[in-house]
Amino acid sequence: MLRIIPFLNLRRFDMWKVMYLIRQSLLRSVIIDRPEDPIAYLIDYLGKEIKEGPPSSGKQTVGEMLAENLGHVVLNEKDIYSLCPSGEDATAKELALAIKARLKQPDCEKRGFILVGFPVNEQQAKAMRWEGIFPEYAIFLEAPLQTLIEREAGKRLDPLTGGKYHLISNPPPSVCVENRLVSLPDNTPEKIKFLLEAYNRETVLLQQIYASVMKTVNAAQPLSDMYASVLAHVTQPPRSLALRTPRIVLLGFAGCGKKTQAGLLANKYGLLTVNCGELIRKEIANSTLLGKAMKSYVARNMPVPDAIVAEALKERLTQADCTIRGWILYGYPRSRQQAELLDSENLAPNRVFAMEVSQVCAAERITGRRIDPVTGTRFHMAYRPTEVELSERMLQNPKDVECVIGSKLAQFAAHREDLYDYYSSKLIHVHANLDAHTVFEEIEAGLINPLPRDLS
Repeated sequence: MLRIIPFLNLRRFDMWKVMYLIRQSLLRSVIIDRPEDPIAYLIDYLGKEIKEGPPSSGKQTVGEMLAENLGHVVLNEKDIYSLCPSGEDATAKELALAIKARLKQPDCEKRGFILVGFPVNEQQAKAMRWEGIFPEYAIFLEAPLQTLIEREAGKRLDPLTGGKYHLISNPPPSVCVENRLVSLPDNTPEKIKFLLEAYNRETVLLQQIYASVMKTVNAAQPLSDMYASVLAHVTQPPRSLALRTPRIVLLGFAGCGKKTQAGLLANKYGLLTVNCGELIRKEIANSTLLGKAMKSYVARNMPVPDAIVAEALKERLTQADCTIRGWILYGYPRSRQQAELLDSENLAPNRVFAMEVSQVCAAERITGRRIDPVTGTRFHMAYRPTEVELSERMLQNPKDVECVIGSKLAQFAAHREDLYDYYSSKLIHVHANLDAHTVFEEIEAGLINPLPRDLS
């Protein structure tokens, strides 16, 4: 039996993957910006985003919130026009050259940048691209006309300080300030409609230019939700073309669908499924050395010691098929100590999915399971109604009765938060109370996309 030591395979592979990403990012930036000294040029990985949206969509507010969180420099449309002596009359090429010079300054070089409301049209976007200015993320905020009109109607101007406020989303700091506020002169519904129509005409072309990095966000939702959507997107690293062998752990209550999802992943991606309980039974059936050690515990209905289970998992997960094709482990670990033991054997997963269902829902799924002893067909009393003659002969697994499953679910609930905390850097929560294929889509998205950057 061929085994591959995890340290020699996985750790070196992860280091190669990191070096691949560095080379890929460096080469892309060198080609676009053509610096005189490429090595000194790309020391840090910089964030570059563009925020587009119609008037009153919230792009300026979201841009400032992102800048505060991520430390980027914000440049809005007014800032960009002020870079040119001719202001708004500047040509697209003049603006692109001015932006390029501004982005070369130390603050943008070190911290990254966010362009808000710019480029306005196709000519400006193409001029920026010609000068090597192409964002990593292009966010387009979209909202219906009536929502924009209602937002614009609440805007007020402080004639004394020039500050702008909104009566609902950004109220003035005091009653004294509120009393001297005046409405903005151009905030009429006709003006907003005209600007929105002009924006929509140009947006079609801008979205074609930025199609590879574009994301549309619903701007009609509350500001906090809109900001959360944008933040989640820009902190999601771009998908890498580097090779990666999936090492997946599925966590969750018994009955949450771990076996079903493991089977779907295995069928689509050719991964190996490893069920800890089945592995223990297989070792005992084959009378291996580990199986003989496990047998006495299983016979007395006692948990097998963690060290013995970890050794059995190590033997299975380091075999050539698992190392080459990748694996999906479920039924283990069930505690933080077991997770630490798995990592100590150099078998750390690179994706951990928490399949979220309530304890009550998990109990209902398990206690309702039945099997037809004649055909071997499995049913559920709630989801798969059967004929009368079948219902009379259906049997329930003794392990699925409420008194047995209750203690099993309570045991996982006791260790769940500690286990989730241990895997927090690679944990992805999945709504497992949905249908199987919808759950699979969530897991698949978490598998093929990079993990979001930790901003804590």
